[in-house]
Amino acid sequence: MMLRFHNISFLLLAFFLANICYAQQNSPIEIVNLFNECYGGHCMDEIANYTTPHFRDNKPKSVWVVETWKSLKEIKFQKLNSSIVYSDVKSDKAAVVMEVRIKTVAGETSQKEIYYLIKEEDKWLLNELVITDEEIDTDETKL
Repeated sequence: MMLRFHNISFLLLAFFLANICYAQQNSPIEIVNLFNECYGGHCMDEIANYTTPHFRDNKPKSVWVVETWKSLKEIKFQKLNSSIVYSDVKSDKAAVVMEVRIKTVAGETSQKEIYYLIKEEDKWLLNELVITDEEIDTDETKL
């Protein structure tokens, strides 16, 4: 009976640890979707944990969050809709392209956002964001 209890305990512990490890290994698309959901909103602090210093212009996370949030609030930034149209992953680098419709005080516009991510210590991090209104050649976006 005691052996059975230890086996069950071991399996529960293994399951728990596996879920914790998996939770830390979001895919590049999941990171971009999280960024898309949080950018300019109430969970900016959360997405800061998925950015590199390069992405934040070498600012501390807290400073980047406050400055970005204030800037977006000033222009009344709203992301109206978005969809991922392309992604590519090679080893520890990834690119994700999103088509986006935004609204600011200047009006509405459509744009493409190219997110470049790097993998550090088994965690995908946003490293660069390029915004364009031009057509994107996915061959040039490949890693």
